[in-house]
Amino acid sequence: MTIPRLAAVVGAVVLAVAAAGCGSGNESTASQTEAWADGMCSALVDWQNNVAAAGEKVSKGDLSKSTLEDAADAVSDANKQLRDDLDSLGKPPTETVDKAKESLQQLSDDLKANVDKIREALGSAGNDVSAAITAVAGAVQAMSQDLQNTTTQLKELEKDDTWSKAFKSSESCQKLSG
Repeated sequence: MTIPRLAAVVGAVVLAVAAAGCGSGNESTASQTEAWADGMCSALVDWQNNVAAAGEKVSKGDLSKSTLEDAADAVSDANKQLRDDLDSLGKPPTETVDKAKESLQQLSDDLKANVDKIREALGSAGNDVSAAITAVAGAVQAMSQDLQNTTTQLKELEKDDTWSKAFKSSESCQKLSG
């Protein structure tokens, strides 16, 4: 799976989070949920753009060790920025927050572990990146599976339309591709 395709899968994760029903009918909670969803989507749009940019040279066939290392560094930086952005939002004003946060934390941990695997493979490759390419491809595939697993977990949270309404009224959420 290419990095731009991986970014598209993240859009599916966002749709699952946005559709995860977890609020009350309280107008104040609804507007707080909308603000939180907008911040989350904004962070994910930035992450998506950064990951796509990181994979641009690789997707054009530049598979040099330097390019792969640069892409791994950029994805790692994007993951760190995403985590920081999501952490800065604080706790969403909803009831099923713990399950959603656990799923997103596990995804963050899994993405970091796979970036570490990419770095390890590149570090041990020397100047011959052909063996590392297989490891990189496996790590990218694992990231895709991690995203799919998180999507499934978040879809299980669908109970009411609070997140769905917040997603639909968020300008940032409308920018997500998936």
